Amino acid sequence: MPEKQPTILITDDSQTLRRILRQSVLDVCPGATIVEAADGKQALVALKEHEIDIVFLDVNMPEMSGLDVLELLRNKGNNVFVTLMSTEADAAVMKAGSELGSYDFLKKPFTPEQIATILASHKNLSRRKNVLIVDDSHVIRRIIYKVLANCRFDMLVSEVESGKEALTLLAGTHPDIVFLDYNMPGLDGIQAAQRLRAEIPGIKMVMISSQDLTEQREACRKAGIFALLKKPFFANEVDFVLHRLYGLNMPQSLEQTPNVTLLQD
Repeated sequence: MPEKQPTILITDDSQTLRRILRQSVLDVCPGATIVEAADGKQALVALKEHEIDIVFLDVNMPEMSGLDVLELLRNKGNNVFVTLMSTEADAAVMKAGSELGSYDFLKKPFTPEQIATILASHKNLSRRKNVLIVDDSHVIRRIIYKVLANCRFDMLVSEVESGKEALTLLAGTHPDIVFLDYNMPGLDGIQAAQRLRAEIPGIKMVMISSQDLTEQREACRKAGIFALLKKPFFANEVDFVLHRLYGLNMPQSLEQTPNVTLLQD
């Protein structure tokens, strides 16, 4: 089945910039559908008329700024993938864009390689990943489920309450990522990770715990754990870990926090 090609909206009041960006996109993704808008109002109309996958959105435009457009979209529940653009890398603008859920920020002039990186990231984030939560607490599993629902990655989430159940589940499905609690009755997190890795070499695993696992870091690393996440953690911290896990370029909206410990290169 042919892979679905993205529909991309380029919004900038400069026709020259739109032309350059269009060509950069088509060089990387020749099958993409390009929609152009010269200002914020045209962008909003285009978003109503087309099923847009990616938006390149200029910050400084007459009448309605890129941030205004982005805020309107988010208030309407539209979570389309947005990258902001501007000639100035203004920290306040970048922070505001990040808080409104923009994926990244491009300072003009940008390179074709930067556009290719953004498109590659969108492709990976949009590819659905089967995720398994392993935690003996129903309440904690529900909380983690809600956190994952707010992540940038497209995830189909299932859950079990023990390492033994996780191993049984492998008979019918192979998860792409496992979030594994450290403290569980029966098989603890490290023992479960060792068994999971034996069943599926190369399986991607993240250890979660409310306690400090400094003394257990080496054992976790040897068991194949990619990173440690200290509870409570948030969607941006999961996104940071998954960007590193999949070798994606890190957008400026994400940064490592004290809750995150990376164990593998």
